[in-house]
Amino acid sequence: MELFYIIFGALLIDGIVGDPQTRFHPVVLIGNFALNLEIPLRKKISNEFAAGMICTLVVTFVSALTAYLLVKICSGINYSAGIIAAAICLFIAIALKSLLTHARAIEEPLKNGCLGKARRELAMIVSRDTAVLDENGIIRSSIESIGENIVDGITAAIFYATLGWYWDGPSGAAAFALFYRAANTLDATFGYKNTRYRKFGAFPARLDDVLNYIPARLTLLAIYLAAILCRLRSTNAVKCAWRDRGKHPSPNSAWSMAAFAGALGIQLGGPTCYKGIWKKYPYWGIKYEELKIEHIRKAGKLAVLTAVIFSILMLSVSCL
Repeated sequence: MELFYIIFGALLIDGIVGDPQTRFHPVVLIGNFALNLEIPLRKKISNEFAAGMICTLVVTFVSALTAYLLVKICSGINYSAGIIAAAICLFIAIALKSLLTHARAIEEPLKNGCLGKARRELAMIVSRDTAVLDENGIIRSSIESIGENIVDGITAAIFYATLGWYWDGPSGAAAFALFYRAANTLDATFGYKNTRYRKFGAFPARLDDVLNYIPARLTLLAIYLAAILCRLRSTNAVKCAWRDRGKHPSPNSAWSMAAFAGALGIQLGGPTCYKGIWKKYPYWGIKYEELKIEHIRKAGKLAVLTAVIFSILMLSVSCL
């Protein structure tokens, strides 16, 4: 029952508070900590891969240990306080409301025909060049972001909180959730295939791939069940996820993105521009419908139900 309070407490806090835009947000602090470690590690360690690996291990360990000790101290004062502290730690590791808020911020200007504003809002959550996108490209990119981030920003953190619960109750749940969030943050910070980070960012990028491997595939079941409740194409979601799972550079991203495309009956993917360079990504999904603005709203609803169902599945497993 305590795990229920932690998971749904975190979702409730996220639903009320959202993702506070402040430099003191723990995820921002984790990113800054990593950036501050980067320069001295590069100076002391000539091997860039080793420097990146040490940076990743230090930041993830410190993040997890901080969460663990915080919940342990709170639990020592009062067990309920420990549960609340663990829920707050998991809340820090998820970003469902933020995902939906960004989606709505893109959807509204599209409805009003303001493509320029929609592109600017989209640029806040994707790394692709948004200036070259037409309305369909904006809609496609928005749904891809929702489909990908349902794992990165929600289900994976819940998965690791559940694993941590098995290890050491509330303290373990908090530690594992923050370990995952730190690793994911370092992938976003260093995981670029450019001259500066190709070697330094290789370890955090691979660690993020490993950590998301199981959650990405388990999330497919939650998407399938959520699609049934949303009266979408549930069978098609599974079919597209399985068929198109390898059609993305990431070993995990296509599972959820293709499942969203299949559930909505649309086609995603295709040529995408990054920093002026077009990359010929294959398409995924099956085009039963033309892309429409309303598909963003449907994707958001599917994301919410997926998060809730995934949480219920994790709680069910924890009761075995």
